[in-house]
Amino acid sequence: MGQTLFGALGLFSLNILLYCGYAQGVPQPVLTVSPSWTSPGDSVTLTCSVEPPSAGWRFFWFKAVPDMSSTNTYYNFELLAGGTNGTEQDSYILHGQTHTAGYQCRAERGDPVFYTQYSDVKFVWSGGVNPAASLTVSPHRLQHFSTESLSLICEGNSAEWRVMKVHEYGHISSCYNWGEMTGSTCNTTTASSGVYWCESVTQSSNAANITIHNPEEAASSSVFLVPLVVGLVSGVLLIILLLLFLRRYRKSEASSLSRSQRTNQSAATDHMINQDESSLTYSVVEFKHLKKKEKHDEPDESPVYSDVRIASAADYVTYAQVHPPTGKKSNEGKSRCAAEEETVYSEVKPGTFDQ
Repeated sequence: MGQTLFGALGLFSLNILLYCGYAQGVPQPVLTVSPSWTSPGDSVTLTCSVEPPSAGWRFFWFKAVPDMSSTNTYYNFELLAGGTNGTEQDSYILHGQTHTAGYQCRAERGDPVFYTQYSDVKFVWSGGVNPAASLTVSPHRLQHFSTESLSLICEGNSAEWRVMKVHEYGHISSCYNWGEMTGSTCNTTTASSGVYWCESVTQSSNAANITIHNPEEAASSSVFLVPLVVGLVSGVLLIILLLLFLRRYRKSEASSLSRSQRTNQSAATDHMINQDESSLTYSVVEFKHLKKKEKHDEPDESPVYSDVRIASAADYVTYAQVHPPTGKKSNEGKSRCAAEEETVYSEVKPGTFDQ
């Protein structure tokens, strides 16, 4: 009995070693999809890469089909159209993608044929609503918390549904692992962040990228956010007050400058008026009385000063009344008398008197 048990354990260990050796010697290709989120009708490119790169590979492309016979996350894989013999190109284009779907690739080469392992499943997420299959999240809001319950409801043309999720680190699981599936609804109180969708054998719904928040983290972020908002508002108000003060200061400065200019102009005007009023004009008029030349006689010259009467400053014309002196000799007759009685005015231009 002991020998039989020992032999069974040895055979099991040998199988594990052989499998590990095979796995280590067989490369696993890496599948990428672009774009990963699509709208109905978009084209999607699948790319299968084998490391290290080398020539002679043929690539085969598969679509993941849900296996609903088990509560675990199982998929069957079927070749895509036209991929029976594989392709020499390491890329494959899907035209008119309309719903969420998973894909896989594999490569082969040589004679006898050498196969790679299957790649990991990669999903193309559809954000558009598919009438044949749809996912509804309840409560319907942008922010969800880990302490709240979450309901994921599947609707469409299938009688049997399951709710799937791809975690943030890439692991795939179903509602049976983290919730309770009742009919076409998955209820959970332990939801985590990830991409959720509904699927059946023939249909897949739109996908929903849900982020689950921790209430304590949300509260701490709110505590940080409040001072930040208060600081921003205070800064904006301070800038507005400074601008208003600067504007008022400039107006006050301009007003003071205007008053100063008016004062200077008024002072200059008063100074000009006072200067005009205080200006004096003097006129010196000399008359020379010439007699007929006689022998041994000299001309009789005597200066005559006039009384000057200044008219208004606006006239800028000064008149002087001049009284000629009376002569000593009376033989001058009538002409001399007429000269005494006659008043003479002279026009004098005002000027500045220099003492």
